Formats: sequence, C-alpha cells, structure tokens
Amino acid sequence: EAEHRSTFYFPYWKIPGLGAEWPIPALVPRQRKFQNDMNLLNGVLDELILNVVSQKEETDLDALLNKDYDNVADPSLLRFLVDLRGADATQKQLRDDLITLLIAGHETTGSMLTWATWLLAQYPEAQAKMQKELDDVLGGRDPTYDDMAKLEQVRLVVTETLRLFPEPPILIRRALENDVLPRAHGTGGGVQENKVKIIKGTDFFLSVWNLHRSPLLWEDPEKFDPERWRKPTPQAIVDKFNEGRDPGTEWKGYKPDLSTLYPNEIHADYSFVPFGAGPRKCLGDQFAVMESVVMMAGIFQKYSFELVGNHDPTNPVKSDVGMTFGATIHTENGLNVKVKRR
Repeated sequence: EAEHRSTFYFPYWKIPGLGAEWPIPALVPRQRKFQNDMNLLNGVLDELILNVVSQKEETDLDALLNKDYDNVADPSLLRFLVDLRGADATQKQLRDDLITLLIAGHETTGSMLTWATWLLAQYPEAQAKMQKELDDVLGGRDPTYDDMAKLEQVRLVVTETLRLFPEPPILIRRALENDVLPRAHGTGGGVQENKVKIIKGTDFFLSVWNLHRSPLLWEDPEKFDPERWRKPTPQAIVDKFNEGRDPGTEWKGYKPDLSTLYPNEIHADYSFVPFGAGPRKCLGDQFAVMESVVMMAGIFQKYSFELVGNHDPTNPVKSDVGMTFGATIHTENGLNVKVKRR
C-alpha cells in the first residue's frame, strides 16, 4: 500500500469524500491489478486471523508472557502476533503486521538467495571458493551458530549480492520538518550555493540500486566481486568524490577494519544501505543476514549450480531471467538452472 500510494499519479485518497475507494484507480490497468491482488491477499489473511482470534484463550498478561509456544498444538507466527497485540488490535492492524512480516521477512530473503544463486552460477570460481570454505568448516554437517564467524566467504557472497540486488531497491522517507540538504556532488559553488531546500511533508525516493552501483563510490561497480569487502575503498575514489565538498560532509568510504561479522551502513559511511539506516532501519537485518548464510551453507555444500540459457552477469534485463522492481527485485521469467549433487 505504501508503494502504491508513493507511485500513483496523484493522492486521490486525500480528497475529502473520495478516499481509497474512489473508482479512478480501477480504470488504470496496473492499479486495477494491484487492487485485485490486495483483495485476494487480504481475504486469505482475514480468514486466518479470525480463526486464530477465535481460539485465543489467555487474556492475562503474565500468562501470555510465560506461554510456551513450543507446546502449543498449532504454533505459528500469527498466533504469537495475536497474543502479543492483545484484544485492542483491530483486524487491519493484525493484517498489516502479518503482511509486513511475510514480505519483509520472507520475500526479501528469498529474492536475495535467488540472485546469489544466479551470480554464483555465472562465477564458478567464486562458487568453488565458497564451497571449499563450507567443506573445510562444516565437513558435511549442518551449520550452527558457532560456525557463523568462520563462514567468512559465505558472508562476503551474501553482502555482495545485497550490494548488487538490494532488497528493497528503493527506500521511501518523509520529511518531518523543513530542512536543507548539502549541495549535490559535482555541482560546484561555495558552501551556501546549490543547497536543496526540503519542505515538511516531502516524500523522498532513495534509489539504493543506483547508490550501490555508482562508479563515484565503487570500483568496477557492476562486477560481482565478494573480495571487494576485504579491502577499503580505494583512496583515489574517496578523494575524487570529496573534491569541492562542503566542510564536514566528506565521505570516508568503506572501512573493513570497522566491520565485525557483516558490513553495514556505518562501515561504508552510508554508501551501502541494504537495510536502510537511522531510526527506521530494518529491525531484522542481523537475523536476515544470518538466516541467508545458513541457507546458503545448507544448499551449496551439497549442490552446485549452472545456468541454462543466455545470461549477462552485469544486466539481468538482457538475460533470460528478466528483472522486475517492486518492494523487492525478482526475476521476471524464473531462474532455470542445472543442479548437480556434489
């Protein structure tokens, strides 16, 4: 819904007496498809929520806090959410929470794993290097939490995949107050020139895709290179970017010595923001990366992948897989691969 409202031609939902049910969107094929998809999704989720709410037993807060969900006959994320929200939660609140968890916690990780497979299948040397690490560390067993620090190559592959295919590819923010941004890169002028004035209520579309592939910030940005995360941003790139910058706004580049397990927006001075940044940053970023590492480890230590068809590692649009943008980046035509047991 946020994506829909941010990309529609004008805010019809703000017009008094019209609201979200105004028929104009139904006349636009893209928006009509969106509404039909939402109606289908909402109908399924509403039915699930009503079923769980009708089975709710505990109402005492202490009882809910001490509830052992491992011993519940039908444990689920939805059941936990209903208990956590309490009786005051509306059907729409529960539905919105569930959609957020499903999309933010499932589709993003699934898309990342798809693109990681697509990339590794095109760079067999990177796939072989990661598999050697898996063989050395795991030796055929399932990964554990203690293995995370040892699976460095897997983490680098996940990080590089998130750079090339950030999930989501666009961040949307709204200015809460009037503000002024520093002048744009390369515009010249003095400290007070070329400032960008921001009016309260302005919506921002931040292209993470462009940021992560900018030649101003990255060396050979279109190349899949997990090894780039082992070394700092070349000083020549940092110096070039900072030419004429306002005092106090200089970019520091990526510093691997600041990173622990996973590079984040701080380590890259905000040139790498796959999970956003600031107070509205994704709450599950560490869990998502760890989950991705576990999934990659479990799959690639047992199987190798080769692509079927014509593929361009620098441009999926030209490849058989295609590419579509939305809340996530996903393949338009699926991902045809040959799977070989190792």
